[in-house]
Amino acid sequence: MKKLLSKILLLLAVSLCAHTELANAAEESLLLTAEGKVEVSRGGAAWSAVQTNSVLRTGDRLRTGLRSRAVVRLANLSVVRVNELTTFVVQTPSAPGKTARLNVESGSTYFFSRERPSDVEFSTP
Repeated sequence: MKKLLSKILLLLAVSLCAHTELANAAEESLLLTAEGKVEVSRGGAAWSAVQTNSVLRTGDRLRTGLRSRAVVRLANLSVVRVNELTTFVVQTPSAPGKTARLNVESGSTYFFSRERPSDVEFSTP
């Protein structure tokens, strides 16, 4: 009986961990391409070069250099093309259940989505 109870508790713990990882993955954005000088600052740390398929989380800042560009896929599968000399911050959602907001501090972006219409929040200076 104790072995059965242990197995049940282990299965519950594993399923809880998997559910938490899926929920976190749903809130993350992904850097699809990076051409030229593309850097990220994670949580206010120093700027460092970033590679394709890097995850962008809430609080991360991304910037592109001269003659550089990047493509970011948001959590809702929308795609944002980031042009040269652009800086933006991934911010927390404005309300529970919504996707993260993008605060475009400088530069320009191009938003594209083939999915059904959804709310995507951007803020600019």
